[in-house]
Amino acid sequence: MRGVAEQRNQGSDDDRSGGSPGVAPRSVRAMVFAMLPLVLVVLGIAGLTGRCSVNPLGSSLDTGTAPTVNASQEFESAAAGVDFPVLHPHPPDGWRANSADTEQITQQDSAVRVGWLTEDTHYVRLSQSSAPEAELVSSETEQPPRARGTVRAAGEQWVVYESVRSEVAWVGERSGVRLLITGNGTEEEFRMMARAAIDAPVVRSG
Repeated sequence: MRGVAEQRNQGSDDDRSGGSPGVAPRSVRAMVFAMLPLVLVVLGIAGLTGRCSVNPLGSSLDTGTAPTVNASQEFESAAAGVDFPVLHPHPPDGWRANSADTEQITQQDSAVRVGWLTEDTHYVRLSQSSAPEAELVSSETEQPPRARGTVRAAGEQWVVYESVRSEVAWVGERSGVRLLITGNGTEEEFRMMARAAIDAPVVRSG
């Protein structure tokens, strides 16, 4: 009986020692299948971010996937909802409007904003507002106004302010409406936008 008991005990020990290697692979397979959906999600996000920069003001933009807006319709729609004359600038050929909105700056004032992708895939945005200059600059640059100096463009004086991501903002005025140009464009592209804004016709609302 002792021999039988010893054999049974040995068999149990063999089962325990021989069974453990088989358990580990099954656990690994279960973990792999459990993590597979998460891996697919991560790969999908990586693919999207590789095609286009998340930030419209960033240095890399895939113009093939960036959205396009109808600037004329956006200006006309905005003009009907604000109490200042909205300008409809016409930037150089090859620029493409890809963002537009109207943002509340103060309780009484809002800003009409349209952004373009230039031929060199830079982003340049023009904001028009009747808001005080300090409030407009703070809203658009996301920081207290810090002026660097002035620049003359399109026959007008523009104040240059620091902005986010080492960018700048130019602030000018036309007929009582403040104009703010920002983005990651070059100085030449800012000058082109300034000229387009100063020469722009007023949108006739209604």
